[in-house]
Amino acid sequence: MLRPLVVGSPRSGFALLGSVLSELLPMDPPRLDLKQRLIGAVVRQLQFSVSRAVEMAFTAAGVTDDLIYNGNFKTISGGPKWLKADNPARACIRKYLGVRGKGDLTLVISHPAEVLETDAIVHSHSHPRLWTELNCYRDFTKFASMRNPLGIINSSLFSINALTSEYIQRFVDPREDNDELRQNLALFKFTNLDFFSGIVRHYKNYFDDFLPVADRYHIMRWEDLIERPAETIGKIAAHAGLPVEPAHAVQIWERLGHVNLTGGHKHNYRRGKGIVGDWRRWMTNRHLEIICDHGLEPAMQAFGYGGIERLDEGAYTPFQQRVAGLLERNEVFETYPDRDLFSFAFNKSNLDTSAFDFKRYGWREHTCVERSSFTDDSIVMSVWDAAETAAGELNQMLESAIAGRYATELEAHASLAEILRAAKPIAKRMPRAYSAMANEVTAILEEAFKNGLADRAIADPAAPPRLIRGWNGYNIVSYRGRFSAIPLAAGPLDLSQRDPETVTGAVVRDTYSVLYKALQSLDER
Repeated sequence: MLRPLVVGSPRSGFALLGSVLSELLPMDPPRLDLKQRLIGAVVRQLQFSVSRAVEMAFTAAGVTDDLIYNGNFKTISGGPKWLKADNPARACIRKYLGVRGKGDLTLVISHPAEVLETDAIVHSHSHPRLWTELNCYRDFTKFASMRNPLGIINSSLFSINALTSEYIQRFVDPREDNDELRQNLALFKFTNLDFFSGIVRHYKNYFDDFLPVADRYHIMRWEDLIERPAETIGKIAAHAGLPVEPAHAVQIWERLGHVNLTGGHKHNYRRGKGIVGDWRRWMTNRHLEIICDHGLEPAMQAFGYGGIERLDEGAYTPFQQRVAGLLERNEVFETYPDRDLFSFAFNKSNLDTSAFDFKRYGWREHTCVERSSFTDDSIVMSVWDAAETAAGELNQMLESAIAGRYATELEAHASLAEILRAAKPIAKRMPRAYSAMANEVTAILEEAFKNGLADRAIADPAAPPRLIRGWNGYNIVSYRGRFSAIPLAAGPLDLSQRDPETVTGAVVRDTYSVLYKALQSLDER
């Protein structure tokens, strides 16, 4: 069974690598034991238990329409995530929140690390060495995204975070939502060398952690995926132990190439970019000197990108000329009439902020306000209190599910009773979500012992049908551990509502490889 784990710094092709693996996973879908199925149901039904508490705290503080809270951060595992270095049994997930006219903050919420496995692909921007050292991740197939550090840093300066994306979608004139807006926001980042150095330090720290363990990962270079997508996807599949021939790889790239892959974050992908070597049109030699001084050249050379060479200043683009002029005069570009837009765009996960004067707070048991620019500290405290309480309630329930014993029906029902008892505070606050969760976990338990599935790992019954590929007049679909080739002539079908065995001309097998061989045999007749 394929159990993928993906690490990679932001802007390194991380989302693309995850998306390629997501396209491959239906060929060998994860199998979940009974405990994992129960934890998945808890997380699925109580996805918004903490974010609802946060929103209610803002409402109580008089903040409603001006709250900026992107949907990507509202779910339990939504946001950049990592393992606590001093307690890797806990996962940390960062949430970005802002209020128009008042400031923004980053809220970090910790949960049992098992929450990370409720995503089909365990993924993180951080601590590549730690993932290789923990026994609980020893059996995972490890992948890492890589890109020329110069391209990563350049992309980071133009990137728009999900907080800013939400603000743009709601409060910026659509006619102004274009690449000129990106370039304008990037001018501060290119001309404030403290900010630029903070970006470089973040990546230097990442590569220092990654280089000693790089050989424990299958590395996908972003440039290879862009220039030779089918070949690169084939290599990823081979490392995963999956048979993907070039025509199949081409279909995967057609679904993924040059599109936004991050849901509610509409600005993660920069239209018209994703060009290998594009950094040469935006950075200046001053930036290259800072990168060199911070010692990033060894990482560049280790992954086949060569050393840092000076740019021809006579060939600078108008943007580079403008930046170079500002740097020569020691001017930081800060002409931003919309200060909210500027402030939200500043807040980044791939930035060492130690040189900046944010308000910072320590850890409580479950949460931390990592940094804040709010002018009203009382709002921060009330939101933090609400998040701490809600996270504690959820974690109590998750820890009960994790500690449960499910070997016998008697033990399993006793453990279920403990889970539901631990969920009583959530039941009072979110009765409908609690009821849906209680019904689902009860149904999972009853089905497991009724159908002999209590001691078996099975494909996630909650996962929808997934298209693997088209092939010679068939759509090949994965659903609940079975693989079906459905003739295109059958028209639109929902396999969650219809048994594929009843479809005329369909071919159904228990594994993808056996199904594919059966189709090849049919084709040879």
